[in-house]
Amino acid sequence: MADQVEDWVRDGVAKRMEAIAAMDAEFEKLQREKLLAIVKNCADTEFGRAHGFDAIDSVEDWRARVPASTAPDYHQAWKRIVKGERNVLFPEPVHAYGLSSGTTGEPKMVPLNKALVRALRRAIGYTAAAYMARTNNFSLLRGYALQMAAPTKVKEQDGIPVGYITGIMGASRTYPFHNIGIPSDEILDLLDWSEKYRRIEERYADHDVRMVFGIPGYILGLFDLLARKRGLTDLRSIWPNLELVVTSGVSLASHRDRLTAYCPGAELLEMYLATEAGVACQPQSEPGMLPMVEDLFLEFVPEEEWEKENPPRHALWEVETGVRYVVLLTTPSGLYAYSPGDVVRFTSARPPRLVVEGRYGNVLSLASEKLDGQQAETVLKKAGLAFEAFLVCPAEGGGTVPGHDWVIEFRGPAPADAARRIDATMRASNPLYNHMREGGLLFAEPVVTPVPRGTFEEALRRRPGQGKILRIYQDRKVRDELVGIARNR
Repeated sequence: MADQVEDWVRDGVAKRMEAIAAMDAEFEKLQREKLLAIVKNCADTEFGRAHGFDAIDSVEDWRARVPASTAPDYHQAWKRIVKGERNVLFPEPVHAYGLSSGTTGEPKMVPLNKALVRALRRAIGYTAAAYMARTNNFSLLRGYALQMAAPTKVKEQDGIPVGYITGIMGASRTYPFHNIGIPSDEILDLLDWSEKYRRIEERYADHDVRMVFGIPGYILGLFDLLARKRGLTDLRSIWPNLELVVTSGVSLASHRDRLTAYCPGAELLEMYLATEAGVACQPQSEPGMLPMVEDLFLEFVPEEEWEKENPPRHALWEVETGVRYVVLLTTPSGLYAYSPGDVVRFTSARPPRLVVEGRYGNVLSLASEKLDGQQAETVLKKAGLAFEAFLVCPAEGGGTVPGHDWVIEFRGPAPADAARRIDATMRASNPLYNHMREGGLLFAEPVVTPVPRGTFEEALRRRPGQGKILRIYQDRKVRDELVGIARNR
């Protein structure tokens, strides 16, 4: 029986590797076909009729008729769909509503059809299949796959589930996880992450977990609990066969060291999954993700040109390596040249491989210093400051000189000279900052607000479902929340 199962797994892996090879070799052909297939399918929708989909026969026609868009362009249509209107953006029934993680404001309810949800699941299947093919190790599916996901359903809207995308995926596990996926829906549906972690530890610590996937912060929250309760530095004594960790939601790079320490010997891979679509997966061990060219049509706008009235849009076969691009998605579920707000860079153009650089506009520029999350992380590392988590926001007002407040969860005691080291590193790496810091009249020395270990984790737990804490904020709201948690610990 075991041999039959392994043969079945090998067949499934082989099919997925053929699909990956085709996406690498024929991505331009597949992208052109996908665009026209979406246009044809949605031509008789309200959006399709308004934009002349029946006259679109090329990428050039597409760009001439359909402008780049962002979430506010869809708010009214989404509200109408939620109220029961159909054939507004896409012709099929709504399969689920995806809640955006909504770092500010009210979370969006994004209508998703079945094809979109199926495409999201495909990304994890490709990632696992590529790992098994590359290592020639098909024992991965003999154990369990632990999914650190949001609830499968936060609520219902006229019988249709409403939830976060990882939970929606978890509620419909298919190959290769339909028989081995844990935890149960009952545990996934817990909103309290402390309770969720406790129940997983109680029920699954003795299971043969060979794969873990989810958002890095939530994975690490569970690993921290397991290590703390059992006095461990890594998880080999609990899950000796854990060999693959796949992350999504935020960049793996910032969490790689801690995950490696907990899972020595395991391979760490990532996926680019958004509420609106499964965008890319990582089929090789080296950094760089393969765009899901068979599931959606992708365009890319150079970041420095994004705010122009009609910014230039490049198809996947027109991109260059090293350039920062704002991503545009055209999906089966009615998003057209839509920007989810992410910025990517291509490490390879043929075959296409990309990495996520961050969020467009997630930049703190109080006086033209233009500090983004990646730059801030680099500053801390170059300053020799070991940290678990951090954010940067404006320093407290009251004066005329702006400055940065760095809220940092240090590994160990907070160094007394942390602010001086950050300031010196910023001055060495950011000419504009250095210029404004001269004399302290244009820009103040940074403020460092240390918080105890576990503060960021506690803030995440208090966010229902699948919240996020960004690296950069334009106000002090989240900073004050963290400080309040720290006072009460």
